[in-house]
Amino acid sequence: MFGQQPQQQQKVKQLATEGVESSQPLRWVETLYAEAQGYASQVPWAKLTPHPYLEYWLRQKQTHGQKKSALVIGCGWVHDAESLS
Repeated sequence: MFGQQPQQQQKVKQLATEGVESSQPLRWVETLYAEAQGYASQVPWAKLTPHPYLEYWLRQKQTHGQKKSALVIGCGWVHDAESLS
């Protein structure tokens, strides 16, 4: 959640606090995505590009066409996963 706006930070903190208080500590993520209504600008970690380190690694490894499997944990808007495909 680097470089996010103070308003976004406050929203995430509020949703997380509400989740903990209602004994559903992870529900805030679903709520955040639902309230964003598809707008990436409302999701603090949505950068809309693959992670620069992943891009660098892929260039170094030249993995295209090798039919390998990969799993991206918490890929959010899928840009890392698309780069791996």
